[in-house]
Amino acid sequence: MISVADEILKSADYFILLMFRVGGLIVTSPIFGRVNIPQMGKICFTVSLGYLFFHIFPQTTAITYTTLIGFVLLCAVEILMGMALSYVTNIFFALTSFTAGQLIDMQIGFGIVNVYDVQNNTQAPVMGNVINMMLLIVFFAVDGHHKLIEMVYLTINRMPIGALHMSADIGLVALEIFNRAFLLGIMMALPLLASVLTLEIAFGLLMRAVPQIHMFVVGVPLKMFVGMMVFAATLPVYIGFSSRIFEEMFNGIERMFAVFIGG
Repeated sequence: MISVADEILKSADYFILLMFRVGGLIVTSPIFGRVNIPQMGKICFTVSLGYLFFHIFPQTTAITYTTLIGFVLLCAVEILMGMALSYVTNIFFALTSFTAGQLIDMQIGFGIVNVYDVQNNTQAPVMGNVINMMLLIVFFAVDGHHKLIEMVYLTINRMPIGALHMSADIGLVALEIFNRAFLLGIMMALPLLASVLTLEIAFGLLMRAVPQIHMFVVGVPLKMFVGMMVFAATLPVYIGFSSRIFEEMFNGIERMFAVFIGG
């Protein structure tokens, strides 16, 4: 234990910067940083992962800073690097579930019903919550959490600790990733939107043929029933589409790499 402490103290500034980069991802990630995970568990996982990378990538060059403010700025850049990776995962999980869920809820009659989202501390659409849970299950099933840790490994391998410079294009890259995630959310809702639109056309024709039918008495429950049936029938399609969402997400993380310049 003493040798471990001595090893860390010899490169204390390097270890602190490494912990900030790893912690930026762990604390704010929708996977590792969920609010129902105890804070002590997050801290222990961050320290364990940081110490593992500390042995994999030992300090080879001195970290250059002249004042305490300079070191604080280095820490800010490192934590921003981890948060940039977390931003991409957060935006894809949030937009694909909330956008698709909101569109689906409005079409099948769940628009006035919301559930409490513990993770984001806000009200979430019912179907959006279902889609979010489905994405989480598939993400762990395809070892996406291992891929996230691998991304941290790649950042340390490509961009040395304490030698990062942030490009001014970070806003444009973040906006591009936001637009891509929003588009994928709309694409997830398209099958159910098409089925509800077909049902609306059928109701219009039926109302013309039989005007005595009350649209709100018959139409609203039938839209809910058809919507739930279509969602259940297309669930395998959503699961298959999740692989594309995760592919786009990791591509977005790769694009974030280009924002930070090592040197």
